[in-house]
Amino acid sequence: MNTNSLNPIVIKGFFGFCLGLISCVSQPVRAESVKENRTLEDRFDQATSAQSLLTSPSSEQIKSIIAQRQLDLSQFCQSYPHNSKCLGVNPAQEPRNLENASRVAPTPQAEVNTVQKKSGWAIVPEISTLGIGGHVVKRVTPNLNARLGINNFGRDINVNETEYEYKGNLNLFNVSTLVDYQPFKKVGLRLSGGLVFGNNNIQGTADVSERVANELGTVEIGGQDIDIRNLNIENLASIDTDIEINEGVSPYLGIGGGNAVKPGKGLGFWWDLGVVFSGSPHAEVTSNFSTDIPTELREEVVAAADEALKDEEKDLNEALDIMGIYPVLSFGLSYQF
Repeated sequence: MNTNSLNPIVIKGFFGFCLGLISCVSQPVRAESVKENRTLEDRFDQATSAQSLLTSPSSEQIKSIIAQRQLDLSQFCQSYPHNSKCLGVNPAQEPRNLENASRVAPTPQAEVNTVQKKSGWAIVPEISTLGIGGHVVKRVTPNLNARLGINNFGRDINVNETEYEYKGNLNLFNVSTLVDYQPFKKVGLRLSGGLVFGNNNIQGTADVSERVANELGTVEIGGQDIDIRNLNIENLASIDTDIEINEGVSPYLGIGGGNAVKPGKGLGFWWDLGVVFSGSPHAEVTSNFSTDIPTELREEVVAAADEALKDEEKDLNEALDIMGIYPVLSFGLSYQF
């Protein structure tokens, strides 16, 4: 084999080996340099990210911080209570709990205050056998009420208790001072008692001209017989009566329905049923004669009238004697202020 032909081949092979060795040695150095450069870039990015978190934290950045390091959630949630990680950490600071805490739940005391708004004073307009009027009612205790009432009324009336018919007027005026006892809280039944100051009467007139004329018949005057019935004297004779009903002070007892001053009550229904122990009515009767009666006949007419009417007052009082008590029935509406 020729030595000169081998030398170039050996030299080229050796030179190639050296280049390969240099390349292998330099490769780790470059990798280390690239790795160092990337590490610097990552640190720069982290520093920039940390700076942005300090200036304007967002939900994603906060999650990143929590993921990188363990934080004190209680302290963190005091600064960021609306974050989703803080649900249940500080319940008192949650918006919903704060809203609920600011609300005042209704208590039974509020209902009591509503009941106490009523004054315990009430008015009761009514229609009664004592007249048209009403009462002022005041609550004294939960079961006891006091009231003051005034009733007044007047109307035409006929009295036919005897053989004569009286046409006149009924006049009622009553002032009552009563106490009502409410034995039951839920039921408005009441027991009432007190005094009634009354000025009640019937004033009427009955025409007895025909009765007196028939009683006189024919009268002799100056030797002449004169028939009184033929004179046709209007209102020849009449009688006036004054019947006193419940005059003065009388006791009252009764029952009723409706507690006008019940706590919390406004408008309500009212009724009374009772009696006034007034005693029997008393009647007085007086005679009246026409001024058209001739002077000669006047004495005879008066005498005949007295004879015809001498028992009228007695008969009228006996007829009224059965009215020893005065019934009371009333209906009304109550309103508490």
